[in-house]
Amino acid sequence: MLTPAHTYVALLIVQAAHLLHHRLAKRHISYAEFVSAAVLCFPPFIVAGPSILFMSAHLFLIAVQIVGSLWIRKLSPAWN
Repeated sequence: MLTPAHTYVALLIVQAAHLLHHRLAKRHISYAEFVSAAVLCFPPFIVAGPSILFMSAHLFLIAVQIVGSLWIRKLSPAWN
């Protein structure tokens, strides 16, 4: 069964992989990375809140990061 802690760790891993992909592809990051980083500042095992809210936010941001990695050439400008 998924818990907010599981989705938090999954988002952490996906975010790290996505940022590495930005580095390797030499593409700029976008607001999605800042939003994910902000969400990761509030771990569900320390901050109290509704589980469904944490899990929904984590899963949504995981999907955004995956789509961003698949379409990185279209969505992110190249480094100069």
